[in-house]
Amino acid sequence: MRRRARKGESGQVLAEYTVMLFMVVLVALTLFLLMRVFLEYGWRILTLIAWEP
Repeated sequence: MRRRARKGESGQVLAEYTVMLFMVVLVALTLFLLMRVFLEYGWRILTLIAWEP
């Protein structure tokens, strides 16, 4: 037996998926930014250490 969706349930599901997609993209961008910053910082430290006589 198939249950009929009440009016507004499909809109709620769509809204929840949209919020979750936004959160996943936000976390991915934050991790990418952190990775970029730490990689550049690491290269600077390695360059400074290699430059030491």
